Amino acid sequence: MKNALIVHGIGGNPTLNWYQYIARKAREKGYITYIPQLPSSNKPDLELTYKFITEKFLFDEETLLIGHSSGASLALGILQKLQEEIVINRTILVSGFIDPNLTPELHTYIARSDYDKLFPKAWDWEKIRRTSGDFIIFYSPSDPFVQMHHAKTMEEKLHGKLVLVPDALHFSVNSGGERFREFSELVEYL
Repeated sequence: MKNALIVHGIGGNPTLNWYQYIARKAREKGYITYIPQLPSSNKPDLELTYKFITEKFLFDEETLLIGHSSGASLALGILQKLQEEIVINRTILVSGFIDPNLTPELHTYIARSDYDKLFPKAWDWEKIRRTSGDFIIFYSPSDPFVQMHHAKTMEEKLHGKLVLVPDALHFSVNSGGERFREFSELVEYL
């Protein structure tokens, strides 16, 4: 059964940004969608999130995993922690990052220490790569919070497809206004 999990970013919730729009578009393509309110959303915690998600969501070969911002980091961490025999269909990472070294502008709002429990001790890129059929990585060169090297590293390590979207900022209502209630560029990858 086709299922899609959308993982929101820090301080987020299921109603923000383009999440409901993408969930609706995924349902139109036959997916059952799940956008949970994550525990400890103000200080993302990989271990807590993994336990929470895996108690409620079944990953299989028809799963589509979508993560935004720190939700993309959580998505990678979840893939790293999944059992070896589980291989999902596709992972879409939007404005994701691989460590807490983000822009000074972001750190005026969010302390680096808020990400202390977000990442695994070390990334196992080979394991992550084996756990998903493919990877689509969305990044905007105008992102005020996440530098390009995060997207380029994910593209390289995951053998993913990098999709650059000009002037999309952080793909969020907070950074770019109400136009980010939709995300048409992502729809073709559902």
